[in-house]
Amino acid sequence: MKKMSLAAHTRFSSRFLAVMILHLSSSSAWAGEDDFFIKEIMKQQQPSMNRQLPDWLQTQPIHLNPALEKILKEGNKMAAPGGSSGKEAINGKKSLAKAVQGRWIFVSFGMPMQELKAAAEEAAQTKSMLVFRGVEQDQNTTMMTKKLLPIVKAMKPVPGTVIDPTLFTRFNVTAVPTMIETDSEGKTRRARGLPGFNWLSKQEPGDQGQRGPIYGIVEPDMIEEIQRRAATIDWDKQKSLAIANFWKNQEEFNLRPAKKNKERSVDMTIVSTQDIFHPDGRLVIKKGERINPLAMIPMRQAYIVFDATSQKQVAIAKQAGDEILKRGKPVIYLFSKIDKQRGWDHYNETGELVNGRLYKLNKSIVDRFKLEALPSVIEGEGDHVVVKEIVSGEVH
Repeated sequence: MKKMSLAAHTRFSSRFLAVMILHLSSSSAWAGEDDFFIKEIMKQQQPSMNRQLPDWLQTQPIHLNPALEKILKEGNKMAAPGGSSGKEAINGKKSLAKAVQGRWIFVSFGMPMQELKAAAEEAAQTKSMLVFRGVEQDQNTTMMTKKLLPIVKAMKPVPGTVIDPTLFTRFNVTAVPTMIETDSEGKTRRARGLPGFNWLSKQEPGDQGQRGPIYGIVEPDMIEEIQRRAATIDWDKQKSLAIANFWKNQEEFNLRPAKKNKERSVDMTIVSTQDIFHPDGRLVIKKGERINPLAMIPMRQAYIVFDATSQKQVAIAKQAGDEILKRGKPVIYLFSKIDKQRGWDHYNETGELVNGRLYKLNKSIVDRFKLEALPSVIEGEGDHVVVKEIVSGEVH
């Protein structure tokens, strides 16, 4: 029996739909076009071809995390109240033309540490945003975070910090520190150096010139760096490697070989942990009510689970599948292990041998049907499921 947790007072259009939702949530096997296990198997079967890009290939402004994520959260929320932290300037030329309001201090690790700390303190006190143009050559945001963390971690509040080369381009910032403030009317005040926003806000709109020491920017433009680094990547090779390495980290299930023909029944009953209502307000299923989905939705498919590294088990699975197919029942073949060295070649060969749909076994099936030995055949019989351990291909 399986207990079921659902959000309170969930409403469905009928008892039938309520049973289906309960059944899907319980990780129980049921048949029809929406077979839960087939969905789960297919989801796990597909390799991820969209390899996650390195952090330096991100095209959005990058907040320095994960190391700074927690302590910068408050600062980022407080930065540029009523205005922009630079996010409005990230989506291409169109957004660059859009007016933004806020306060920014443009900085670089080309500045002496005491100057960078002074800029961070000013940003913290005035709730403005520290802006970097990118990361240093051959580094990444993790390395950058480690350098910045000792400087800002003791500040209260912690200043908001972002990597956004588009702001450097928008305001034509070529030296640091540069302080820029824009108001709701789009008027801009700027100064090179660190005169402070208390002073800058009192000046007339425009460029106030140099008001302190300035330094060069050591970080390349992040967007240009993205283009440069991306151009050096052989994406076809990366895709091929992803396919070739797919099997290396796949989960295996070391279930013992079956010693004799054996079968047992599995109770598919689930228990509702809350009342479920029809849209018209009628109670459809009472809390604590026992429901057997197979009594309403028969299980059409048969599942044959086997170890693909065992020629004997593959042959038994093939023979058992052929017998079931003669009865007009669809068969789903699930392998617990595969030859990882041969990977896709072994997968394709096994699929041809059994002449059927071939999928990886997943933990939900192992747990739900309490699989212990292979090969095993899982079939629905009326309102219950029968699991058969077999040592020959004959399934009756």
